[in-house]
Amino acid sequence: MDEIYFLVRYTPFWSIPIFIIFGEFAYIFWIRKKKKFVFAFGLIALFALFSSIMYYMSGGPEKSVQKVIDLVWYFTR
Repeated sequence: MDEIYFLVRYTPFWSIPIFIIFGEFAYIFWIRKKKKFVFAFGLIALFALFSSIMYYMSGGPEKSVQKVIDLVWYFTR
């Protein structure tokens, strides 16, 4: 579980590069008209963007980890 908390705490360090890289791949395959690849890369890019937005909305590294801990506790009690 510590790995999940680590990923949540340092979300901007993995989500922003993934968003940029996969967004660029989605654009390249959109130009080549490969719809399956555009969907796959676009979905991953949107997940990274959503993760980054939720990180900032929850309040940064400390509060986002606490919210994940509370969420896990709510679903496992």
